[in-house]
Formats: sequence, C-alpha cells, structure tokens
Amino acid sequence: MPPRAEVEAALARIQEWPGLARSPQLAKFLNYIVGARLDGNEAGIKAYSIAVDVFGRPQSFDPQNDPIVRVQARRLRAVLEEYYAGEGASEPVIFYLPVGRYIPEFRTPSGEPAPAAAESPVTGFTPPIAQVAAERSWLARLDDIVLLVVLVFVALGIALVLTQVLAPRQVRIAVPQPPVVSVTEFTSVAAQAPAASVAGLAVELVTDLGLFPFIDAVYLQRTGPAAPQATAATFELSGIARTEGTEMQVTASLKRVGSDAAVWSMTEKVATAEFPTSIDRLSQGFADQLGAVDGPLHTDAMQWLATNTDLAGNETDYLCGLLFTRYRGSARLDDGERARACVSGLLRSQPGSAVGLAMSGTLLLDRTLRMQPPSARDPEPIAEAERQIDEALALAPTSSPIWREYAFFLESVGRFGEAEAAFTSALQLNPSNLDAYAGYARLLSLRGKSEKGKAMAADALRRAVTPPYWYHEAAAVNALREGNNAEALLQAEALAVGDAELASAIAVTAAYRLKSEDALNRSIAQLLEVTRFRRFGILPVLRQRLGDPELRAEIGNELAAAGIDQAALNGPY
Repeated sequence: MPPRAEVEAALARIQEWPGLARSPQLAKFLNYIVGARLDGNEAGIKAYSIAVDVFGRPQSFDPQNDPIVRVQARRLRAVLEEYYAGEGASEPVIFYLPVGRYIPEFRTPSGEPAPAAAESPVTGFTPPIAQVAAERSWLARLDDIVLLVVLVFVALGIALVLTQVLAPRQVRIAVPQPPVVSVTEFTSVAAQAPAASVAGLAVELVTDLGLFPFIDAVYLQRTGPAAPQATAATFELSGIARTEGTEMQVTASLKRVGSDAAVWSMTEKVATAEFPTSIDRLSQGFADQLGAVDGPLHTDAMQWLATNTDLAGNETDYLCGLLFTRYRGSARLDDGERARACVSGLLRSQPGSAVGLAMSGTLLLDRTLRMQPPSARDPEPIAEAERQIDEALALAPTSSPIWREYAFFLESVGRFGEAEAAFTSALQLNPSNLDAYAGYARLLSLRGKSEKGKAMAADALRRAVTPPYWYHEAAAVNALREGNNAEALLQAEALAVGDAELASAIAVTAAYRLKSEDALNRSIAQLLEVTRFRRFGILPVLRQRLGDPELRAEIGNELAAAGIDQAALNGPY
C-alpha cells in the first residue's frame, strides 16, 4: 500500500474535482471506503454499513431489497474512470473499485496494484513464501487449521464477554410524557347566554385539542360519574363567559392539577347575540395557543430537553416531535443535528413509528436541498425521503402532521398542485394545525399574487404564540410584490433569523427602492455571504425558492441596479 499521506493527498485532490464535488453523496462514499481501507477496517466495508453510515438508511436496511449501494458504486466507478481519463491522468495513486466489491484498491498509473510487500534488501527479490507454504505436509497444515479454529473461538468468547461487561449500557430514565388535559364546563355569568352553549364550548375544546398528536384531552364534569377521569390528567382547563354591554368576554384558564395558580389564560371577545354560533371559532382560537409547541402544555418537556441533551435509548415520538418542531422554527444547525439524532434513535427502537418516518423523510430532504445544486439534484435521497413519508402516511392516513410533512415535501420538489391538496387534507384533519396553515399561505404567496395566500399569511402571524421565522416569508414576499417596501424590509429582518437567502434578496430590493443607504449596505453584505449563493449563484437559488417569475425578474433587476455583479447573480463567486 502507498504511504498514507500520498493516499490522503490523492483523495483530497479528487474531492476538489468538480465532477465529484457536484455529487456530495458519491464524495462521501469514496471518503468512507478509502478511510476504512487506510484504517485497516476492510472487514467493515459492507453494503449494510455503507448504506447506513453514508446514505442515511435506517438500521432495518436490507441490501437484498434496496439496491442503493450497488447503484451508487456503479456511479462512483464511472466518475473515477472519467477523472483518471482527464484531470487525474497524472495522479501517482489511482483509486480503483472492483466490480462486485466495495473495498477500494490503490493502484499506480500503470494500472497495477501498489506493492504490499517490499523486496529483500539482500537478494533483490521477495521470498517465495507461498511456494514454501505449499510444500509443507498436509498434516502440518491441518495442525495449523485446527489451532487457528481454536484461537478464533477463544477470541470470540473473550470478545463476547468483554462486550457484555464493558460495553456502555443505555440507561432508561423517566422522560416527559404528552400532556393530558381535563376540560371542565365553562361557567356562565351572562344572563343572555344559555348555559348549554357555554357547556358546548368545553366539548368543542376537547375535540379540537384531541386533534393534536401529542395532547390527550378529556371532558370532565365537576360532579357525577365522569369525575374520576381527572386522576390521569396533568392539567385542567376551565373558563368563564361574562357579559360587558352587548359584548361577551370568554376567558379560558389553564392550571396544573392540584394547584389553584393559573399557568395560562386567554380572553376572546364576541357579540353576545353571536355567541351561540361562535363556539367553533372560539374553540379554535384557544386550541391554537394551547396546542402550539411553544405553548403552556409543552413548557415542562421543553425545559427538560434543555437540560437533558443525551436521549440515547430514551427517544419517544413526543420528545423527537418537540425537537423536530424546534428545528423547523429556528433553522439552527445544532437543533437540526439533535433532531436527526433523536429521530434516528427512535426508528432504531420503533421502526414502525409513523411520526418518526415522516420526520426522518423531512430531515433527509432538508439536508439534501441544502447541499445539492438547485439544477442538479441527486434523485436518490429525494426518492428515499418520499418513500419514508409515503410509509408514514400508510401507517397513519388520518394524521394531520404527516399530511403536513407530505405537503412540505411536494412543495419542495415542485409538485405544487399535489402540495395544495395535501395542505388541504392536513387542515381538514386539524384546522388548528398552524404550521400547515402557514405553509399553505407560503405556497400560494410564493407562486404568484394570491389574495387568499396574503390573508392566510397575515392570519397565521396573528394566531401564532411566537411566529417562527418562516411565517414571515409569505408576508415579506406579498409586501414586496405590492410595493410596500418598508413592510417588506421589516418582514425580511424577521425572516433573516433562519432564512438568509430570501431575506437578504428581499431586503436589498426593498432597501434599494427606499433609497436607504444604511439598510442597503447592510443587506448587500448579508446577501453576498449566503453560502448557497456563493456556491451556485444568486438567481439559480432564487429560481428554486421563488415560484413567481415576474417577481423574481423584478428582484434580479433591482439587485443588478443596486450594484450586484452579473457574475454573482448568475453563477458561483
């Protein structure tokens, strides 16, 4: 084998070659097998380990049913042949992947494998070890074989014992469980409101809260046979309805079971005469706040996650769902890695988790879109992401969150008509699925002018407890489209917390129109530092992100007028 330094230098050079750089998965594949060979771990270079470690397949991967490693190995061989026929023709070390195997060979330019044994410094040739061994008696060889078998079994026994004794064991710990809320009858102190209507609000809240995947809501009568239900609850939701002139004020209040102190309250106002027909709207407004991940029902679990960073062996749908939603709301890389680790652990222990499969597919697509060029996507991970979400839907066809993830997937790959239908399904299953509502608003707004999308986007920002950064995406685009540049700049600043791409492009455009030099200088500096803009060009990325060609053209013209070089607009810089 050539010196390790030479092999690593050759690997670094081929990784920089554009023909390999444009396919990060193939680059990772080559790096993995070469590194394993250098470390002497040839036995670990198997289809299963490659599929799991390189291509993100689950622990349940079956190489007989999924040909991804064979397909990618064939692609890698073709890329290697192309490289060594062109730019890599003068390489001193050549990587060769034999057909039917995944252990790479390190060859010389002549095509021969690099020598593994050195010549004798005295005789000038390598001793014929194989010939000497062949001349030994078969009895001697039999003795060697028996000894080898005995040693292998002894080694296996020792390894098994050490594994049982020394291997770190996953510790089962008490983890937060999804909250259980008992909803009691609301008290009426308004003479004009029939008591039955007030009681109907509690029943409606039980229904609406029960639509959330991580909340269990039960109806509790203050007296009667239903009272024992309270023993399983962790929270109690109650409220009052009272009249102020011609207006009724309905207040919902949440407290922990066993405590009189309210941890949350909210008041909605409605005309007294309209109260009986406003039950559904009032219930949805309360459910929006209570069902949100950053709402009061999940505060304890979120605080627990903040202090317990290692969940190894303790992953649940609930905890992974909270981490996943936090990443969607922050776009922070550390939040993303923690969500991926949780989902991966969840699927190892529960491969049939519908929620886990949906989150896994979304996270795989997210990583793929961040790494690959807008115009040359690798279809393999995208197909795998869709397969996982399809499986999740098959397991839980009435889950609003899974339909939402399917809608996000369809939107990301440009299947907008199907995405619209999937968002509709998610909202039919749970009208308080606010992420689905905001996602639908974004889909409509980014494709072109849409009064429906504009109204939904504003409504989503109003309904959210703390709107995630991406809720501002549709609002920023709509404001810019209408020429409300001050509002567009304001929304872009909120969007920039997690999406520097659209935020900086919108901010530069709005600032240029407003002739605000400070805002323009600040926005241009941010625009030119966006990673994907630098790698692929500004307009190619915007073509992927913004489906409205007319607005996209306006932004391109304004960016050019603001001084952005054409080379940076149209390609890497």
